[in-house]
Amino acid sequence: MAYLRYTQNAKISGLKTKSFPVLFNSESQVNLLCLNYFLDLVQYSSISSLKTYAKHLLDFYSQFELETEYESIDMIDDEYLAAYKQSLLSRIDYENTENYVSQIMRSVLKYLKWLEDNNYVKNLIGDSAKYRIRIRLVKNGIRHHLIKKESKNKNISIAPRSEWIDVIKKYGPSCRRVRFRFELMIDWCKSAGLRTFEVCALSIDQLPTRATVIKAIENKKNVYMTLNVTKGGKSKEIPINPLLIKKTWDYIELSRHELVENLIKRANQKYEKYKDDRLIFLSEKTGRAILSTSFSNSIRQAYTSAVEAGDLTKDERVWAHGLRHNFVTNLLIGLDRNNIPRVESVARQSTRHGSIDAMEPYLTSRFNDTFE
Repeated sequence: MAYLRYTQNAKISGLKTKSFPVLFNSESQVNLLCLNYFLDLVQYSSISSLKTYAKHLLDFYSQFELETEYESIDMIDDEYLAAYKQSLLSRIDYENTENYVSQIMRSVLKYLKWLEDNNYVKNLIGDSAKYRIRIRLVKNGIRHHLIKKESKNKNISIAPRSEWIDVIKKYGPSCRRVRFRFELMIDWCKSAGLRTFEVCALSIDQLPTRATVIKAIENKKNVYMTLNVTKGGKSKEIPINPLLIKKTWDYIELSRHELVENLIKRANQKYEKYKDDRLIFLSEKTGRAILSTSFSNSIRQAYTSAVEAGDLTKDERVWAHGLRHNFVTNLLIGLDRNNIPRVESVARQSTRHGSIDAMEPYLTSRFNDTFE
């Protein structure tokens, strides 16, 4: 994935500057487009503003590098950006509001407009029908429906019950192998509290061995593993129920192994070579990482199907980030029952939230006696 570094001491336009952002791609090559963009912006923007824009574009490029259908930035369109925004909304914590996501989209659109204005791309973004991304040029900048601030429906913060989540599993993909993957990815969100993009980035090499897991099950203890892809970009060691790891190894050795064999055969028929990147959850179509947007959409489709079938009501809503919401609420209930001191602080550390305030939407559901 793309990553960001800051200079210790750079000389730009004759002036010494510290902490100038430099974006690299997954192959450790400098993103020259972003570099030129930042060099242009530094003439009239502060370093702190540049660092903010850099973080926004880091997320944008990190997501783009996971795509397989788009060879370059100039191939994206309004539909791609809409899916990207939905991805942001599905994986962020509640301290990041709709307004914050709109800020990211604004940074991305301004960057793409700069690319167009400086002839790095053609017919990508503009104010007429010939452009794939349609914007309106106004006095203070640009307008686009994806950067419009929207009021957030407060009902979505109600944590979905475990039985609701179990229902949507029945409405997952029909293919046996894909259904196994779908249910297991849900379990990683619900039982381990991972965000959707963190689940999609899980690697086989991160998992404790099966022998370690079996021993932990016998001793009735959790096992620990390190998350390499996280919201803050820093690795984090977290406790995991060994039964979830065992189920994951079962999936890897059966369903995933079967998929990889099919992908190798498919590649051989095209006189190509398939390289297994050892991610746990692979796309059946591409053999690469599953996009968090695709995972979120599959949960949404399962929920919609369950409502149409009458197994859930519209108010019994299950959505991607709601799985993590369920995990946090159950964690708080467990801590309360065991009379753990400073419950919110302990839960904040376990759930990797930046502050107690960030957990506010989770703090009341635990007092509902019917929550499971």
